[in-house]
Amino acid sequence: MSNNSQIKIIRSSVKIDGHSLAFEHPAGLDDRAGPVWLFIHGIAVTPAFWKPLMPEDFANTTPWISVALPVHSPAQGSDGFTASDVIPDIFNRLNGAILDQVLPNRDVIVVGHSTGGFAGLCLALHKSKQVRGVISVGGFADGHWNGLEGDMQLMARKEKLGIFGPTALRIISWLTTRWPWLHAKTASMFAYDRKMFLADEPSKEALRLMRKYARTQDQDQLIAFFAGIRDVDIWQQIPKIKQPILIVAGEFDSVIPHEQTMRLQQNLPNSRLILYKGIGHMIMNEHRETFWRDIITWQQQTFSKDT
Repeated sequence: MSNNSQIKIIRSSVKIDGHSLAFEHPAGLDDRAGPVWLFIHGIAVTPAFWKPLMPEDFANTTPWISVALPVHSPAQGSDGFTASDVIPDIFNRLNGAILDQVLPNRDVIVVGHSTGGFAGLCLALHKSKQVRGVISVGGFADGHWNGLEGDMQLMARKEKLGIFGPTALRIISWLTTRWPWLHAKTASMFAYDRKMFLADEPSKEALRLMRKYARTQDQDQLIAFFAGIRDVDIWQQIPKIKQPILIVAGEFDSVIPHEQTMRLQQNLPNSRLILYKGIGHMIMNEHRETFWRDIITWQQQTFSKDT
């Protein structure tokens, strides 16, 4: 299920409220029938991360688009962007603009990893007539994280290492984007099956693209995003999501607390949980082929009666 596809990729952006939100999709997207799979990556990643991980047949034939999180390179944030700007509405406005400007009259199935999963749930609430379902991969309903990413949140907020916290994040970013082996080792810390993560060839290409765009990242805006995402919370709105939701989680996710994943499944009225044994936060890299098999099967079983 490796991806050697040579399809042409279109990269562009939409501009709204001072933001430039980047996205990419295959050429001829309008000619591909069916709901569009809308991919949203996790924090400190890039929309180019998803394409290398896709099965070749999926990438070549399925309608899909990969969208940046706000302020994530090659996207650009508005002038004066601060942590206080990281609220659910920013995902609704910016990712919603993709639906309005790029995918008018197209139904979408959102696939979001981590913060992308949160953004997908926000879109399900905001664009309920267009979002047919969400696949939340290591996603959450509030931004309190564990492990290394939780420490990075606290560093961004100056609650860990004080005023030196943001400086430490800048140093980490500079070092990891200059040495591929260090970047791969650092990224693998979010996996549980690190051997599988580091050996996966498509994941190596995804990490290369991640480093490429990280070198052009506005660090002040990313640090503000890290600080602000800890305060987001949509638990009160979660029961209002009526669309089918697939929750995909790793048994040993070091970022998203297990109790939060279980609470998410219990509070979403039309949800299903797939919990992978022996897997961490990087599910689509640690068990890539199984991941794609399962989400494609869920999509076919859930929506085939509507096509």
